[in-house]
Formats: sequence, structure tokens, C-alpha cells
Amino acid sequence: MKISHNITTISLGFLSMIFKKNTILLTALLIVGFMSPASADVFQWQDPVSKITVTYPDQWKRVHNQSPDDVMSVMGPGENDHAFCRLRVRSDERFAIYPQRYSDNIQHIAFSRNFWEEYLGEYDNAQIHKMYDNAGLGRGFGSWALASYSTPLGPKMDKTAIMFVSHYNNKTYISECSAEKHAYSKWHNSFLSFVKSIDFRK
Repeated sequence: MKISHNITTISLGFLSMIFKKNTILLTALLIVGFMSPASADVFQWQDPVSKITVTYPDQWKRVHNQSPDDVMSVMGPGENDHAFCRLRVRSDERFAIYPQRYSDNIQHIAFSRNFWEEYLGEYDNAQIHKMYDNAGLGRGFGSWALASYSTPLGPKMDKTAIMFVSHYNNKTYISECSAEKHAYSKWHNSFLSFVKSIDFRK
């Protein structure tokens, strides 16, 4: 609200009252803004075999795993968004003889773009849009990729996915989160929160 300096009919007391009311309203809005995220409930899940853990919002629901190496799958709310995350764990002892200090080198050799090209082979019309090395998942060295693909089973759907992989203690850990391509942008931050919560035993 712009108040001209030439206006003298408004008393200082009235202006003070307006200021106090606006201050109270602003404070209330800030309190609500800070309280809302904290009021959301989350679940923490742990795989009894691999001991990998992850947290996700309570509005999401567990769904059936799709592949033998899936250990956990969840779906977000919103029927048409098809927001979906899964965790996969694969036994991989190819690098068991190498000390831990070589993990970074192993990632660049075995878990870089070549890994994602092979991984996406299970989908149709797959395309990698971005890929970065030196991206950890949990405690391991890994990479991540942003890709698009068409689902091979059921009704055809074009999806965008963000995926992370790490190799740690003779296991390969994969996180894949996807949504219908037009809805992906509004789920991106939720997918990253899912990934950041992932941890596995030492």
C-alpha cells in the first residue's frame, strides 16, 4: 500500500494500528508456513536382508515389486501422475579383491554411462538426457542419470525418471523414481528427498 507524503489527514495512531495488524498477520503466516512441513508424517522402511533404509511420506503407498531384485516399491498420490519409486539391490562381487580406496575408480569403469545404457534396455524408446559421475547414493560411490522411456508392459506411458546407483560392500544399490513425463517436474524435489534418505549398513 503506497501512502503519499502529502496525506496528512491520517493520524499517526491509525497508521500504527495498521502496522501492528499487518505485523500480527505476517507473523501468523510465517508460523503456519514453518509448521506445515513439520506436521507431515513419514514412514521409515528397512529391508530385513540388505538392511537398506529409506523414508517416504505417509501419503505414498507400498505396491508390489516388479522385478526379482526389487526390495521396495512405493507410489505417490495422484492417479494420472503415476509417480513411482523403487529400490533394487543386486549382489555383485566382481570387485571384491579391491580395497575400498579404489571405489571411485570402480564407479567410473563399471557404473557410469555404460551402466545406464544397459539398465534402460528393459524399457522402450529409452533416452538419457543427463548423466553425472561422482554422485553418491547412501554410503557408496555412484552416478545418476535423468532419462525418459516408454513403459513396456500394460498401457503405454511415456515417463521421465531420475536414477541413482552405488556399489558398496559387494552389492549394487539402485534407486529409480519416475512420473508421467508431463507431471515429472512437480515430483522432482520429492524424488530427491526420497533418494537423500537412503542409507545402508556399513
